Amino acid sequence: MNEVTKCEIPTVADIVKLIEAGLYKTNAHDFISDILECGAIAIANSIKKTQRREETYFQIINKYDKEQQNLIVEIFSKIYILLLNQINPDVGFNDYLGEIYMQSQISNNKTGQFFTPFHISKLTAGVEMDTKTVKEYMEQDRILKIFEPSCGSGGMILACADILYNKYGFNISRNLFVECGDIDRRCVCMAYLQLSLAGIPAIVYHRDGLTLQTWDKWETPAYLMQYLRFKNCKKERLKC
Repeated sequence: MNEVTKCEIPTVADIVKLIEAGLYKTNAHDFISDILECGAIAIANSIKKTQRREETYFQIINKYDKEQQNLIVEIFSKIYILLLNQINPDVGFNDYLGEIYMQSQISNNKTGQFFTPFHISKLTAGVEMDTKTVKEYMEQDRILKIFEPSCGSGGMILACADILYNKYGFNISRNLFVECGDIDRRCVCMAYLQLSLAGIPAIVYHRDGLTLQTWDKWETPAYLMQYLRFKNCKKERLKC
């Protein structure tokens, strides 16, 4: 199979344009939220299918007519291709879903929600990254753990993964484990999609980061396919 070339990979602008094409019939906030949740369910159920998520998927998708359903599929297929190519040096890591959300012009006037620009997240991650520690984990084949109680769309985690992968050659699919969460279900879906398609083992919780009240748990494919390797990571953190 030939590799996807850079010109064949959708851009944020391509995806935003498609989203805007579907807004004449529906609310922008709801439309984007539904695309993200349907996409997250599609990924989750491809590895570990649950009846509850399957029912949720059909409850969402059946709100739309056939034309809108086809548009949702087209939009998510482009999101899928873009996020799947984060380790492609011609594409690179980024908070793509955060950008799509911001450029869709619903953050300011609807929710007041903003996502940190990726270059700032990457700068912050670079300052916090300890070269000696990273090299020790690589040499000893140990699991480096990242915990983020208010992850938003996952931008800071992706910035860490970017530096680990591209600067150090760190195996983010074998030696990185992420446990994160957010109170906003839309953010949970965004983070889950971006971490899943970057090949990062992670558990993403829909929960209140202060009270730890939890409503849902999303496990990425890379976590589930290596469950025996990562199953004790959470237990180890609680002992510290």
